[in-house]
Amino acid sequence: MKILEQEKIYSGKALTIYKKIVENSDKSVWEREIVSYGSNAVAIVAEFKGNIIFEKQFRPAVNEVIIEIPAGRIEDGETPEQCALRELEEETSLVPVDLKLLVEFYSTPGFVDEKISVFYANKFREGETKFDQGEELQSFLVPIDRIDDYIFSNKIKDAKTLIGLLFWKEMYYAKK
Repeated sequence: MKILEQEKIYSGKALTIYKKIVENSDKSVWEREIVSYGSNAVAIVAEFKGNIIFEKQFRPAVNEVIIEIPAGRIEDGETPEQCALRELEEETSLVPVDLKLLVEFYSTPGFVDEKISVFYANKFREGETKFDQGEELQSFLVPIDRIDDYIFSNKIKDAKTLIGLLFWKEMYYAKK
């Protein structure tokens, strides 16, 4: 499979949409519409004093308040690690001292190019909360022994949060 042509059909503040003409191995040609965010994202499973830090945030795309782990978009010139440090401090005032990569994955590779890096942190120093303009979220703590209830009761509908928590459980919590 290879891309024969690419045309930008929309460019906005947060994303660009491309029309791509793709040739399959059988020489058939298909048109695909691809969403590009222009950057990738990070999320952080933050274990703090026997709890996991979550956020509630209204998400207009689904018209719902969603429970998520802290996350954000990688800015120009940032590494995923730098973004994770910045986002967690901005949203919780905690700065991870020891950040570990849990997993990287593509959110919806059938039509979106976004890659998400999920990190784990359990040691912090105090920083300063600095919400982005227009950002409204509420941070809250969930005791570690209640995480399964959040995962398996459909309280969490956000894929990066579910993936991050399941990797954290397998790699860190299960070993305690």
